[in-house]
Amino acid sequence: MINSAIMCRQQETLHRQIAMDAGLQNVRRVALAAAAAWALAAEDAEARDAGSGCILNEADAAIALEFKLEDDRDEDPGKEAMGNHASATSGAILVRVTAPDGARV
Repeated sequence: MINSAIMCRQQETLHRQIAMDAGLQNVRRVALAAAAAWALAAEDAEARDAGSGCILNEADAAIALEFKLEDDRDEDPGKEAMGNHASATSGAILVRVTAPDGARV
């Protein structure tokens, strides 16, 4: 499920309110960590809504690339998939994504 930016901001606000109202330090800490996570999710949703970048996060992109590499190896087992020599010998996967600020990572 893809969360909307509005829903993420609502959750961020809710967790910040929980942190402000909490009497225990560990509850505040957890609520603030949750608020920070929702803020990042909101930024991703806003970037997606603005049309910049891919809707896949880094983990999902790595999984998709792994499937692609497996499909390429199945089609031609003697050929190294996409020229990625590391994937054939060590299982390492190279992933290129676009950060929210537009920088290639």
